[in-house]
Order: sequence, then structure tokens, then C-alpha cells
Amino acid sequence: MIGSRSRLLAITTGFVLLLIGLAQAEDDRGEPNAFLKGTFRFSTVKTCTDVVIGSIVHFHFNGTIIYDGAGSATLSQQGMLVLPGSTPLSFEERAELTYLPKPNGGFIQEGTFVAADHSYTVTGTRMIGQIDAQGSVVMLSGPIPSVKETVTSSAGGISQYYCGAFGTAIRIR
Repeated sequence: MIGSRSRLLAITTGFVLLLIGLAQAEDDRGEPNAFLKGTFRFSTVKTCTDVVIGSIVHFHFNGTIIYDGAGSATLSQQGMLVLPGSTPLSFEERAELTYLPKPNGGFIQEGTFVAADHSYTVTGTRMIGQIDAQGSVVMLSGPIPSVKETVTSSAGGISQYYCGAFGTAIRIR
């Protein structure tokens, strides 16, 4: 009989703790984007293949991204384009992004990037992210399979690329 009471007590305690955990999770779900609120400094590497001719280009980015805790983010980055056999080119971009969180700390962010000098726009960008339990480190990667990104120059020229990327962002505020 004592063994049965102990098991019943353990099951009841477990059930109560489960309900408390579910209630806390439900409270947190009221603001599902809030876990990404803040400013992060990031570094990413991106490799793209031209859809038409198959040439490969490499990019290195450093910048900041500000998540508003409500599903939108603003990104500012400096980049370097590395082409085989030529001098690397530097550039700056800005982006307005949206992000959609998942219950496990993962999220998807996407948006449109615009050159600081407005010479081009990049559409179709998407990154997959995972934030750590403390909310201070974000791992970023390109989706698999790759999505097609479109670069439109201010003169009207259009290029399309399949890109893969990875990077890390660290909370600074």
C-alpha cells in the first residue's frame, strides 16, 4: 500500500509540475517573438552559384541586426565579394526582415536587402536560425534546399543565384 501511495504521489507531483510548465509556456507564447528582442553582432559567410552560367562567388559579412521582439528586424552589414582571380570588392547593405519563431528556439528570417548606395536590391533571401537557451547566441544557416535569390540592379539588370550561408550572432544589448 505504501508503494502505491508513493507512486501515486510521484505521478500527481509530475502531473502538477507538467501543468505548471505548460502554463508558463502558454504565458511565453503570448509574445512568441520576444525571445529575439535585442541587438546582435554577426559574422556570416555566403557562397552563391549563378543560375545561368554556374559561376561561383563568395561573400563575407559583418554587421548588426536589431530584433524588435515583435517579428521584425533591421540589419546593417558590411560585406566583401570575393571572385576568383580578382581583387575583393567591399560594399554595404541594409535590410528590413521578418522572423517567425518556433517553440524550440528556432526561427526563420527573410527579407529584402538594399545596397547602401541603392545600386541593387536582393530579394528572396532566407536564413534559418537557432537561439541558445540563454538568448545570447544565434546560429544562422541558409535553408536546405537553397532558395533562389534575385539581384536587381538599379539599371534594371537581373541575376539569380542559389546560395548557402552560415554564421553566428552574439547579443550585444
